Formats: sequence, C-alpha cells, structure tokens
Amino acid sequence: MGKLHFRALLLVCRPIMPRNRKPVIRRRSEHTISRKDIDEDALRVMQRLNRNGHKAYLVGGGVRDLLLGRNPKDYDVSTDAEPQQIKKLFRNCFLVGRRFRLAHIRFGYHKIIETSTFRRQPDPLADPSDPNACIMSRDDNEYGTPAEDARRRDFTINGLFYDLKDFSIIDHVGGLPDLKKGMIRSIGDPGIRFREDPVRMLRAVRFASRLGFRIEARTRKAILKHYPEIEKAAPARLLEEIYRLFAFHAGEPAFFLLWQTKLMSVLFPEVDAYVNKNGKDQAPIWRFLAALDSGEHWRGDPTPALMFAALLCDPIQKRAEVLGAVADRTAYASLVEDLIAPISQRNRMPKAARYRLIRILVDQQRLDAVLEPTPKGGRRRGGSPSRFVNQESFPEALTLLELRAAAGTADPQVVVRWNELASSVLREARSSERTDAAKDAAAKTRSKPRRRRRRKPRNETPRD
Repeated sequence: MGKLHFRALLLVCRPIMPRNRKPVIRRRSEHTISRKDIDEDALRVMQRLNRNGHKAYLVGGGVRDLLLGRNPKDYDVSTDAEPQQIKKLFRNCFLVGRRFRLAHIRFGYHKIIETSTFRRQPDPLADPSDPNACIMSRDDNEYGTPAEDARRRDFTINGLFYDLKDFSIIDHVGGLPDLKKGMIRSIGDPGIRFREDPVRMLRAVRFASRLGFRIEARTRKAILKHYPEIEKAAPARLLEEIYRLFAFHAGEPAFFLLWQTKLMSVLFPEVDAYVNKNGKDQAPIWRFLAALDSGEHWRGDPTPALMFAALLCDPIQKRAEVLGAVADRTAYASLVEDLIAPISQRNRMPKAARYRLIRILVDQQRLDAVLEPTPKGGRRRGGSPSRFVNQESFPEALTLLELRAAAGTADPQVVVRWNELASSVLREARSSERTDAAKDAAAKTRSKPRRRRRRKPRNETPRD
C-alpha cells in the first residue's frame, strides 16, 4: 500500500469532533444558570461587545461551575472581536501573551475578565501517527469560529458556551451529558491531544479530584501511555499546575491520582519511590495531604512552602531514619537540603519558596525537642523558645507539626506545649507593648518644668 499524503493522513489520524455536527442548545427553561449568578463585570464585558456588533459568550470553567451550582473562581469570555478591537472598546484593557494575544480587562486591583478571540486548533507540523514525532503545539495564533474554538479546548466539560443574548447554553462537544455523568473526557483523540500539550494530563487529574469526577477510560488509558511526555512541558506551567492541585481542598485525591496514573514518577520520583516502599495506597503521605485539605490547621490558602512541606515531610523523615540523621541536627539539615535540591531544580521553584521550605522542614527537629529534659546548665540547645517563636517561619513550622500530629507521626503533646509557649510569648509581647504605650503617654502628659526667664540687665546711666 502506498504512503498516504500527509494532509490526507491527518483526516484519518485526527478524529476530533465532526465539523458538521450541529450544536446542542439548551434554552433558558432547560438549565439552571441565571444572570444573577454571573459576575456583574463579566456581564458588562459581554453586553458591550454585543452592543458593538460582536458575538460574545461566557466560556470554559465559569459555565461548568455555574451548571454544577458552584461559585466560579474566574470568568472567561470568548468573542469574534480581535484583540485590538477589544482594546478600543475598553479603556481598562491590557493585551498580554506571545503565542496568542489575550485581552485582560481589569476591574479594580484584583479582578480580571480574560477575553479571547475565537481560535482554532492549528494543524500539527509533524505526523500524529508517528509515536516518535514531536507534535507539541508551538503556535496557537489562528482565529476561528465558535465551534472551532470549542473543539480546540481540552475536555468536553470545559467546551460549553453561555449566550447572554438569549440566555442559552451552547454545546458543540458533548459536554452536557459528560457533566451529568461526572466524566472527564478529552475532546478528540486523547493520545494526540496529550502529546500536543502534556499539561492537559495534569489538568485532567486536577478537574477529576476537584470536582469528584472520574476520568473516562480512553482518556485515562492515554495518560498511562503518554505520562513520560510531561517532561516536555515548560517548568513554569508545571509548577503553576502543581500549586493548583492543592487548591479547593483536593490535594490528597489529586496526588493519589498522580500516583495511580504514573505522573508522580516523572514529577516527583522521590515521593513515588517512597509511596511504593511505604504502603502504597496506605502510605502516611495520604494522611498528611488529607490533614492539609481539612483546613483545620491553617487559615486562608496554604503557602507554596507549606504545600511542598506536607508532601515531602514524611519521605524526608523516613530517609533520615534510614541514614541515622534524626538526632543530629547538622546532618538532618544537610539531608533536607540534599533532597530538596533536585526537586526544586526540576520544578524551577523560586529561591524564596525553596529556602522557606528547607527552614520549616529543619525546624521540625527543634519543635520535637521541646519535651526533652533540659540539659545541665539550664540552657537548651538551639536558643530560647521565645526567640524561636518570634522567627518568621515559626507559624508554618507549627502548622506542619500539627499536620504531622493529625497524620499520626508526631506527639500531640508537643503541639500543645508549643501552642502554650506561643501564647505565653504573645501575652508577654502585648504586655510589654501596653507598658511601653503607658510610659509614652505619661511622658507626653507630664508637665514640663518652667523655664526661668533671664532678667534683662538694667540700663544704668553713667553718673557724672
């Protein structure tokens, strides 16, 4: 059989969605999304684009979360207006991006409505049927239609559009039934889509763990086949996706899926080896991550250092036990730095986060020693507890200690003792502040001694 022409071969090897497939449209009476649930600024963006003769839809995760009854974290808009046209309509618009220009329409200091022009999936530069060919997308700067824009997205549940004109939901890719089934399904051939952009495999894990969905069998099989491709992704994108795995209190199911799909063996080979040697699905690390997800031991969002500390604390502790470095503070600190170095380099971790991570991991040895008897001479090695409590890294170190206690790898009495010490130091600091404030107030109100005026000398007239 003769060799097929490359362009013809693309039609055979690239079964995305049928281009002539009619979209499924759900009218206002057939879905639960209300304008009252949508951010006012996102509505303003769509209304202004519509008034100026453009098509504009709410797209992606915002539509998905609204249909699930969740509060969307952000709102994205897609339109047929090109970036420069969007910029002319909004004075608060800033164009960003190199591969594809995006319009960031800013409201206030922290809110951005990301607005993009409809685009299509570009044809690959290599033969998708060749397993050794690199078909990663390098250029995504081709405009398209709404249907093409939906088909280029990663998963069916993220390919839904909301039309403000008639309040309808438009489904080009079969996202509505998958949303009802709780299914993460790739749009098109998952093997090809994951080779085009390996980060999509991490996104599949994130959506499945965050939403409590299951990954469709064909999509999961493709991840198990192409997981080594994740090394080809940009480190900055990988680090951002890893941070997002911890969001929405879903770190434990997310990293459990990473381990099951073998992605962990590429991203965190040290942690993968630890899990396989220490109980696999019963390894203590899952209790650490579950404790972090509970949110009982910290306020707000966990810092990057605390995220990685919860992930790496027990593997480091097990390694220290094997090498006999648990009791030796210098050896333990050296071990922590040696194990963190390849992980931070592989994930391009910022220096500030890396140093903070090392600090709070090394501090665990200092925290564990609080119940030990005071040595002769009355001075404990490592300095006074009050000075330690006042260190900048102490709150995160104490939080990690609480996670260890919740996971069953630290003594709860140690946590109680350090909370008492921290409260005592705080009371002393407040008492000292009140005393200083009282002294300052007294000094200001104290009457100043009257200054004695110097008497002017008499003008004595000279006698004749």
